[in-house]
Amino acid sequence: MGITRNAFDKFAALCGPLAILFFFIGLPGAGWLPPIPPSRSPERVVEHYKSHETGIKAGSALMTFVGFFFPMYTSAISGQLSRIPGVPTTVLNAQLLGGCLGGLFLCLPAYFFAATAYRLERPPELTQLLNDVSWILFAMPFASLLAQDLAFSYAILLDRRPRPLFPRWLSFVTTGLTLTFWPAIGVHCVRSGAVAWNGGLAFWTAGVGGGVQIIVISIFVWKAIDRIDLPANGSIE
Repeated sequence: MGITRNAFDKFAALCGPLAILFFFIGLPGAGWLPPIPPSRSPERVVEHYKSHETGIKAGSALMTFVGFFFPMYTSAISGQLSRIPGVPTTVLNAQLLGGCLGGLFLCLPAYFFAATAYRLERPPELTQLLNDVSWILFAMPFASLLAQDLAFSYAILLDRRPRPLFPRWLSFVTTGLTLTFWPAIGVHCVRSGAVAWNGGLAFWTAGVGGGVQIIVISIFVWKAIDRIDLPANGSIE
């Protein structure tokens, strides 16, 4: 069986869930489920890295592949949004650039985790510093994902056909799920509680909300790929 016309588009849509998998797959092996608390002393941070060194290095390597999967997923979204009549190029570019920048920030913590585990013989305070940077980068940089969602939701609402490519309610669901990201904006201000990087809001709620959002969007992008493209009046030519 040959490669179908939509094979690449479907693979790109599947890259959304794969990005989630590779983003979180290394956490259990690294002893980061739940994450180590920000209040932990430098010596205990080093102890954790030494006792989970192999898992941290393996997990960091796997997490870097988010830099491959997330731009692919973002491109799949743009490919389908471009089929909606009247969507401005600015909206398509905002979605694409926001998603690609989001993919960069999602894989960036992996390099810092790898650097942290690279020389554990350094002074404990330096390891703690690198660990702090790693977790703040893990939780905090979500603004570009807001740009991606704004463009995605706006494009959906522009589709006025009787049978739109994406259901209009999807724009409200995905935008609502981005609200789960906002508590992480304060992770650099606290060392305990719900908005700390290991807290119920900044880590667990944001992680679940982001994962659900990506899976839901991937499902509807997959469905859209198989849809017959309709002109603006909704009739099949």
